[in-house]
Amino acid sequence: MMMQHNKFEGVPVGEARGERFEERMRRIRTDMLIAAKLRARDDSPWFAARVMSGREIAVKDSLEEAAIEACVPMRKGPEYRRRGRVIPAKMIPVMTGYVLVRFIPSDEAFISLRSFDHVIGMLGSSDGPHPILNSEVNRFKALADEGQLDWERPTVVFRKGEKVRINEGPFASFCGEVVSCRGDGKGDAVVEMSLFSGTTPVLMPLAILEKV
Repeated sequence: MMMQHNKFEGVPVGEARGERFEERMRRIRTDMLIAAKLRARDDSPWFAARVMSGREIAVKDSLEEAAIEACVPMRKGPEYRRRGRVIPAKMIPVMTGYVLVRFIPSDEAFISLRSFDHVIGMLGSSDGPHPILNSEVNRFKALADEGQLDWERPTVVFRKGEKVRINEGPFASFCGEVVSCRGDGKGDAVVEMSLFSGTTPVLMPLAILEKV
């Protein structure tokens, strides 16, 4: 004759010592966040966090409030003309969907970033997030500050299907194919690249592209 149990016996992990599951998870997140707050040297590499489009500044502000070093290079966006008048350009992120972060790299630090709202993951492969040289980030920021990456700044005209190499920023040295872009040499292009985990379309300024 088989005996049936009508009730659960035992307690959830952590309950036995007076700690609820929610409290335990909050403590774990706090411990991991401490790892992300460990300041790296000024010449240490950066990493690119993938975030929801349009949430770059919000994520950067949240990270900085948590004492995590973060950066979003900015540039002038497009001008709009409505009813005969020009609407001045607003400042927008150079790279849509990415926030640069820097700390002493560790599994705990990278995991803690995923706990922030609107953060999707890290640019990298199964071997780990892709490091970006500090010198490359400084050069990228300088170009943005000087207006070299502004949306309205004319550059080389690219066509759909052309092979290109990215010269600056988190994707420097990567190659890809232009999926779409304007025909006047201004603005951005959608470039499809074979990255670490597959083919990914990325929106980026024409100014950092080079035909190959």
